[in-house]
Amino acid sequence: MKIMIVEDDRIQATSLKLKLRQLGMDEVILAENGFAALELCNKVDIDLMFCDIRMPHMDGISLLSKLSEQYPKLGVIILSAVDDAVLELTRNMCSLAGFAYIDSLSKPYEVEDLQQVIDGFQKQSLPETVYRSSLVLTCDEIEQAFLQDHIFNYYQPQFDFRTGAMVGVEALVRYEHPTHGMLSPAVFLPLIEQCGLHDKLFLTVLEKAVSALASIAADLQLSVNISQSNLQQSICDPILAICEKHGFAASKLTLELTEHEVYNGTTTSLANLARLRMYGVGLSIDDFGTGYASLGQLAQLPFTELKIDRSFVHDLATNYKHQQLTNMCLLLAQSLGLHCVVEGVETEETWQYLRNIGVDTCQGYYAAKPMPVAQLSELYTKNRRQCSDCQSTDDGWQILLVDGQALSAQALQKILQKEQKVSRVFMAQDIEQTLHKLRDLPINLLVVDSKFLSTMSVDAFYELLAPYYQGMIVTVQDGLTPDFLMENHVTPVVNKANTLAETASRILEQAEQHRVRPMAQDNLLAQLSEREMTVAKMLVEGLTNKQISLQLDINQKTVSTYKARIMNKLGIKSAVELVRFLELS
Repeated sequence: MKIMIVEDDRIQATSLKLKLRQLGMDEVILAENGFAALELCNKVDIDLMFCDIRMPHMDGISLLSKLSEQYPKLGVIILSAVDDAVLELTRNMCSLAGFAYIDSLSKPYEVEDLQQVIDGFQKQSLPETVYRSSLVLTCDEIEQAFLQDHIFNYYQPQFDFRTGAMVGVEALVRYEHPTHGMLSPAVFLPLIEQCGLHDKLFLTVLEKAVSALASIAADLQLSVNISQSNLQQSICDPILAICEKHGFAASKLTLELTEHEVYNGTTTSLANLARLRMYGVGLSIDDFGTGYASLGQLAQLPFTELKIDRSFVHDLATNYKHQQLTNMCLLLAQSLGLHCVVEGVETEETWQYLRNIGVDTCQGYYAAKPMPVAQLSELYTKNRRQCSDCQSTDDGWQILLVDGQALSAQALQKILQKEQKVSRVFMAQDIEQTLHKLRDLPINLLVVDSKFLSTMSVDAFYELLAPYYQGMIVTVQDGLTPDFLMENHVTPVVNKANTLAETASRILEQAEQHRVRPMAQDNLLAQLSEREMTVAKMLVEGLTNKQISLQLDINQKTVSTYKARIMNKLGIKSAVELVRFLELS
């Protein structure tokens, strides 16, 4: 292997050469600047170049940009003590230029660091890379591949970060070539587009994937990639027909569209997306953060999932900027009520970081590599045994969210549903839905947005609830509305936080605190005399002052006095609050 060191500091260049010699690399030549390196590259075939960034005459960045035009198969190791942002930008430039291998070393470095990048370069297997890139396929070969069933799927599992349960798979297409063996999509997808077979490929992948999941009776979400080319056709009906054919619920299907494809949307494609969502098919924006889609487009299109690109993840444990970008993507997904998936998770450190910040789903080699359907079935069965209690609905919170704003309620619903203490979360947008759900469902926590109560008094709201619900109520308010006038009421009030995750945490914290309130209430009730307790129970039963006076043989003024004492001792202000106080006790 021929190596070139481009370094203006003679001492550092010589030191690097000696370290490479320790690793058995003897064919090493030196160049003191970019001009000298270009001249040597014209005379000698170089496999791997160690290139400094800061150099006189021609810096390393200029050199690499020129080399990319003539020597794209070159491996590049960037050497520098420059700012991380400059180093990262240079790596991105080299990646875009298509160099065969790219890595970086920050000065100073040890022999062990050199060994690691050399190993990485050798594992890249240059002969194989050259072979694949020079492989020429024909449209006839691709068409025969469909006819002879050489197009098939591998499936990469997706796991819930919170429970560890397998919750989905992504279908990844492969081509078993009779001569060249298994080919990855990078080899044959460009030809698929060129030959006009993109629709055939999509429907083949979808049919095989839906059939596979139906055959193993797996309760998994299926993700399949779709392109703008597919969405330019009448693709909705064939998709639904395939799902119906195999008894696969359309709601279990998610179609992934890259951010670049979103940016290039047309009227036809948007109509297809709208129809697909209407029938329950999920839509994912793939490789988020790498394309050109604006936040406006993301908000306007009916996406249900946001998939953070692997380029943010490979060094997430140590790269501060990537950590912040990942956090921003997650907060955006949570705020819009989107499911958040991270792909390319390959280390335990990365997995742990993503789990701690609250990402929904993990996809990557650390959790599971792409696999054939038989292996997927075995893994699914094993995972279900291990997570037999992952989906259990114990005596946790059964929450009803009451909010007239559907989007914000859905976003909060998704966040609350992730909490271990929460069994299920339901939604209601008006008073009729609220009463029906309280009547028909085992709700034990009612969460009400303060704006929902702007058209009625709190007491009126309680009176409507009374026949159906006497459990915990938490009211949520924000800074856009006046302070909610419930400071002296039994019901706790939560102020919305900057993030939905923190708001959800506050809601559950308040609910847990008031779960133990009955003991404190018993202490307050103990302050009531026997006659005061009798009057209190009569008031709860709905008796008027006159009816109470007749039954107890006292005058109505005395009843009013008892009533005032009761309210004062219990710290409440109305009969409705008294009802709730005694029910909670």
